[in-house]
Amino acid sequence: MRTGCLRAALLCACVLVASLAGTTQAAGAAAGAGCKAVQKGGTFTFGTDLDVVSFDAANTQDNGSLWADMNVYQQLVRLTPDGSKLVGDLAQSWDVKQGGRVIVFHLRHDARFNDGSQVTAADAKFSFDRTRSPKSVVNWTLEAVKSDRVVDKFTFEVTLKQPWAPFLNDISLWGASIMSQTAVKRLGAKIKTQPVSSGPFWVADFKPGQYVLLKRNPYYWQKDSCGNRYPYLDAVKLQYLPNDSTRMAKLQAGAIDAAVDVPYNQINSLDSQPNVSATTTPQLGIVSIALSQRNPNLRNPKVRQAMNYAIDRGAIVKAVFFGHATAATSPIDPGVYFWSKKYGYQYNLAKAKQLMKEAGVTGFQTTLLTVSGDSISSGIGVILQDELKQIGIDVKLQALDGTTEFGRMQKKQFDMAYIYGTSDNLDPNANMLFCCVSDGGAFASYTDWKSPQADALFRKTQTTINFAQRAKLFDAWQKIVMEDGPHLWLVNPTNRFAYRDNVHGFFIQNTAHWPLWVVWKS
Repeated sequence: MRTGCLRAALLCACVLVASLAGTTQAAGAAAGAGCKAVQKGGTFTFGTDLDVVSFDAANTQDNGSLWADMNVYQQLVRLTPDGSKLVGDLAQSWDVKQGGRVIVFHLRHDARFNDGSQVTAADAKFSFDRTRSPKSVVNWTLEAVKSDRVVDKFTFEVTLKQPWAPFLNDISLWGASIMSQTAVKRLGAKIKTQPVSSGPFWVADFKPGQYVLLKRNPYYWQKDSCGNRYPYLDAVKLQYLPNDSTRMAKLQAGAIDAAVDVPYNQINSLDSQPNVSATTTPQLGIVSIALSQRNPNLRNPKVRQAMNYAIDRGAIVKAVFFGHATAATSPIDPGVYFWSKKYGYQYNLAKAKQLMKEAGVTGFQTTLLTVSGDSISSGIGVILQDELKQIGIDVKLQALDGTTEFGRMQKKQFDMAYIYGTSDNLDPNANMLFCCVSDGGAFASYTDWKSPQADALFRKTQTTINFAQRAKLFDAWQKIVMEDGPHLWLVNPTNRFAYRDNVHGFFIQNTAHWPLWVVWKS
């Protein structure tokens, strides 16, 4: 857990108090080796298990795309590479006025898109307005914004509907990326595959289902603490390799430089291989199963509670994660503000059977969507199949590739679906809007679950600036959501990744993002 001092500092950023107003926000220095040892150049080939679907940041909802977005776009503010605090990005400073309702951002004068054009306040307004549009799939990102305007070429003013506790965290998200107004208007739908961006890298080639080639943005402004300009690499190739075994084999053979999501049972053995390092780091993440309310059996809250009690989460941690995880007790991730362990389900098969009896349900058949080639998803599916059978629920497993599985969720074509989610910042607002709020933009993870009481409490958390009061609201909200059980929250995993020994500075943030601009090769 973070210390009280750091928590207070981050709270100040969260609520836009005056201590942050008007100050320059310097980006954090790179993690890893000292800058004197850095070698520039080369291509870093990174094996990922999620495909990039689109680079249109205002219409992106999947992890594969948004993690790539964060390496090509800039936001007004962002998390430092180590994921510990918010700092300025395109905004080098900001002023807070009218009790937190008006924020004036002062943009950098040296930020440029990869085509050489300057990033201006007009681009910021265009991007915010585009994301705020009802057509945007992430319009929830900026739901607090009442209006915005260009003050001058490098000054952008935002007026909020009311003081908004998570606002700075909200605008650190991919949906608040500042895109080129000229490029979006010129390219239209082609912006999905041919974006113009101001971040460390730009998209040089994009073959959906195969790879994305990112190249160094020659105009990127940020430098490390010794004056070396980021990014260090000439190029990054995101190689889509959804099968765990394939990714690990290619890493060991030297065909790729690094790989994400090392199977938990291979971490130690892979780390012992010559020229390869494998490790785990803390993650703000959760594995869960969404339960569709369109299925009449799953609509019954006693059935959902029974399912939650029938699952031995400790057994999943041991069998699937080999101890590199913890049992989930909340939809909020440990390490994120307001997480509580008070309302988690303990394994109790007798209680599960009693609840099924009270529900008047003797048993039923249903289908769980899992991700093909993913050892975690398939391992959890098999355990759930066995455990839920004990309370009369016959679960059929249907394995789909990750893109198809998420697409089925978005179309609401599922009964039960595997979800692996991560927190993209330190405030629970965005992820809880996605998972558990009926009008949060994703229909409560596309389940159509709705609790007017939970919705009302959640909306109060957004406008309550006092941290202690907000904590009480989130505590009451978590109690309702956990008791009603619209998901099976299972496990809080860890990041696990591996890389060749000539790779330096590569790591996965606690948000599960990849800050690839700090990576270099020897």
